[in-house]
Amino acid sequence: MTNFHDQNESISNNPEQANQSASPQDVNVAERANHDSDQAATEASGLVSDQFANRAEDFSDQASDQVQNAKSAVTQPLPKPPGMSSTQATADELLKRLNWGEPALTIIDARSRQSFNAERITGAMSRDQIAEATQSLEHQRDIYVYGDGGDQATEVVNQLRQAGYQKVALLQGGLSAWKAIGGPTEGVEAFSSPAGAKV
Repeated sequence: MTNFHDQNESISNNPEQANQSASPQDVNVAERANHDSDQAATEASGLVSDQFANRAEDFSDQASDQVQNAKSAVTQPLPKPPGMSSTQATADELLKRLNWGEPALTIIDARSRQSFNAERITGAMSRDQIAEATQSLEHQRDIYVYGDGGDQATEVVNQLRQAGYQKVALLQGGLSAWKAIGGPTEGVEAFSSPAGAKV
């Protein structure tokens, strides 16, 4: 009696014999199975290709959206620092502009040289430096002038306006108003008593 395993082995070792012994019906079934198998493989490969194509298209759309978002963010106007409000300015306005980082302004201390050396708004220049400063300052530059509350600051403001400077503001309350809001100061006395401290 021939065993099925032996028969299979015999067929696999002699494929010609298998073709001879197979009926035409068996050959048709085998050919159809091979054809169906090839077609299934082709369809599966097409499905995989379609999936990759769809995913690639999705990624492309996402990248395009990100580029458009970046472009719109870059082309929006950049924020501007607060400008000078009028010919009279508060200490708060000046402090906001200084906190901006690069406010494009000049601060002039109209008090005496001795008072200037003792304590002044950080970055301020003395009224004694106005002559040399006006040689390099643009006439459109914002200039803040402060004093002790006397006529010194008004005198400097008028002097600058006559020299052609159009944006000159008097700081209301002078140095004391500046210190009251905790504005930074420098000078001999400023190092021994921080801004805002009661002396």
